[in-house]
Amino acid sequence: MLKILSVPFAENNMTEAVRWTNERMEKALPTFIVTANPEIVMKARKDSSFYEVISAADMITPDGIGIIYASKILGYSLKERVGGYDMIHALLEHREYTGAATKLFLLGSTEDVVAAAGEKLTELYGHARVMGTHHGYFEKDSDEERLIVERISREKPDLLLVGAGNPKQEEFIHRFKNELGATVMIGVGGSFDILSGRICRAPELFRKLGLEWFYRLLCEPKRIKRQMVLPVFALQVFVERVRRGSGAVEVKSTKTRV
Repeated sequence: MLKILSVPFAENNMTEAVRWTNERMEKALPTFIVTANPEIVMKARKDSSFYEVISAADMITPDGIGIIYASKILGYSLKERVGGYDMIHALLEHREYTGAATKLFLLGSTEDVVAAAGEKLTELYGHARVMGTHHGYFEKDSDEERLIVERISREKPDLLLVGAGNPKQEEFIHRFKNELGATVMIGVGGSFDILSGRICRAPELFRKLGLEWFYRLLCEPKRIKRQMVLPVFALQVFVERVRRGSGAVEVKSTKTRV
C-alpha cells in the first residue's frame, strides 16, 4: 500500500481488485472497501474520527483521476482509477463469467432510485439476486437504522452496496460491519443514480480524459461547492511533494499490499 496525504491506498488495478474481492467473497470473509476520491481524502484530513473509519477498511481504492495524478506527483505508481460504479460492474461481470451466484442488498438514495438500480443489476447479471433495497434517508441511531441493520443481517448478502454519500455510507458500514452478516461491503456514492438512469454517466471521451468530474459539474451545477475541495487537495499534494524534496524516495505504509 501507499499513502496519499496519510490515506493508505491499495496499489491494485481493477482486475487485481476484483480478483481479490471475489476471493474474499468466496471465502465468506467480511470485507469493507472504501473507494476514495479527493473529497474523501480531504475530509479524512480534517476529521480524525472519519480518518479512523476509512483506515479500518480492508481495501481503499483510488476513485477519481485526482488521486491518480496525486500519486504521480508524489512519486508513486497507482495503476488506474478503481471507482465504485466500475467496480460493481467488473465484480458482477467476473462472477457472471464464473457462474457464481451473488446475493445483493442495496442501501441508499431514494426508494424509487434504489429499487430501479436493483432491477437494472438483475437485468444485466442473471446470477445476481437482489435480496432487498432501502432508501438512504434515515437518521443515525434511529429505530429505522436498527431495523435496516436487522433486515440486512437476515438476508446475509454476499455484496452490500451503500450509496448514501460520504461520510454516512462509510460510517454506517464501519459501525455495523460485524452485525450486518454481509460479506463484501462497499460505499458506492451516487452509483444508484446512474444505474437507475436518473443521471447519465459522462461520455467515454470525458472519462478517458479524466474529466468525468467536470461533466458531472456541467450536469449538476450545485456540485460546485463540493468541487471547491479539488484545488485545495492539489495544493496540499504539491506542498507534500515539496516537503519531501524533489529527490525524495517513495514512502509506503507498513501494511501488506492487497
